[in-house]
Amino acid sequence: MEEKKRVSWDNYDLYCIIHYVVKHFWMVVLSALIFVMGIYLAQRLALTPTYSSVVTFSVTSRSSNRQVGNLAASSTVAEQFGELLSSDVVQQAAAKRMGVVSFPAKVKVSAPESTNILNMEVRAATPEAAYKSALAIMECHSEYSKPVFSSVVLDNINGPTIATEASSGSTRNTLLKISAPLGAAVMIFILVMSSMQADTVQTSVGAKHQIDGKLLATIYHEKKRRTLRSRLSGKKTSLLITDPLCSFYYSETIHQLRVILERAHEKEHRQIFVITSCSENEGKSTVAANLALSLAQKHRRVLLVDGDMRKPAQSLIFERQISRDKAFGRFLTEGFTEQSLLAAVEHSETTHLHTIFSASIRRRKMESFSADSFRPIFAALRKHFSYIIIDTPPLGFFADADVMAEAADATILVVRQDLVPAIAVNDAIDTLNESHSEFLGFVLNNVHSFRAIVLPSGSGRYGYGYGYGYGYGYGYGYGHSYGYGYGRSKSKQSSGKSKKKEDENNE
Repeated sequence: MEEKKRVSWDNYDLYCIIHYVVKHFWMVVLSALIFVMGIYLAQRLALTPTYSSVVTFSVTSRSSNRQVGNLAASSTVAEQFGELLSSDVVQQAAAKRMGVVSFPAKVKVSAPESTNILNMEVRAATPEAAYKSALAIMECHSEYSKPVFSSVVLDNINGPTIATEASSGSTRNTLLKISAPLGAAVMIFILVMSSMQADTVQTSVGAKHQIDGKLLATIYHEKKRRTLRSRLSGKKTSLLITDPLCSFYYSETIHQLRVILERAHEKEHRQIFVITSCSENEGKSTVAANLALSLAQKHRRVLLVDGDMRKPAQSLIFERQISRDKAFGRFLTEGFTEQSLLAAVEHSETTHLHTIFSASIRRRKMESFSADSFRPIFAALRKHFSYIIIDTPPLGFFADADVMAEAADATILVVRQDLVPAIAVNDAIDTLNESHSEFLGFVLNNVHSFRAIVLPSGSGRYGYGYGYGYGYGYGYGYGHSYGYGYGRSKSKQSSGKSKKKEDENNE
């Protein structure tokens, strides 16, 4: 499907940008250090230090021995005196007095405003050269300045001074001081631009622009550890709507998602729903578990199947011990009967939820499964359950979800905020659209937003903690495993008569 191209500020969230910068803050520190070292080396290698020796003269009238206080006169004298001292004649005379071939310094004369003071600054490569050059000029300038300045007298009142540090030292230090902030600012700008160019889904509005599918629900981030005791213990727990500490807004979002499944069940007789994602750690397993719990609160025949036989998570979420004899993968590899399949179903009297957990099986066995491997099991489960929620591995890593979607009735894709590029999400949706099952839409999960934080309590400050809640990762390499050409046989399992019978049983 052709990508939707639309650039809008609504596609970006400030929290995601700041989180990206903080996540890569080591690059900011590294950039600051590189700038400091680069400028330091450039100063050492490219810039030659200079040292200054300063001599101060007073300008007085030759006739009355009174100071020349006129600003214009002082400026004129300073300009003429500077030209005189910079002339080749004076500098050659000073060089001869120093015993060198050429004058080793540069001379600059300035006059402070509203004074009769002239400052002569002599710059050279070393403090000794600057001092000797200033001293030589003082000793020989009078014989050249008297004919020029017939009406004024230049009296030395201070200097020459001996430089203790380079004249450019303050400038060099200033450059070093601003180099670190400058390097950090450059890297922050690069990171901000990288975050914006990543084309990940950051907002609900952006999801509608970027993703070729229907947005079913937006689940905001919610802290798992709400009590001080849980924070101190450090124990990782799953986030379920049956937890009394779970927020009302998170539960209501799950219930709204449940209504969508109920509508698909009632109008189109959908029973088997596959919950998948593009990548790991997008929260699909927790969304599947909570969706099944929400359905079980209203309907008595709801089954949750852990179809992720590569990295099972549902037994961890519900804190259950799984027996190999009751694992879902066993019925695929060793065969089953309807009685043995129902015997593997566990039922909770508290939540009224039926579950079939799974255990890890070998990769080679998983690769041999096709849609026909799942259809007989799903057909047997249809007879006994109105709603069947199947948690699958990530679609972007393996073809398992695509295979199970081929045998299911409908699919839902879980998309975590600011994780997977929109183009990868759209590729996954294209894959699901090509399967036998109906793609209902996607859920934007684990949404952090400053927009939600600034809203009043009860209007958006709710959310969802992503992942399984146990710190387990898949460890898969990122990639796409699409392109499996399984056959499609579009046959509806439900009829109007069976649907009516199911409704009576539910009641």
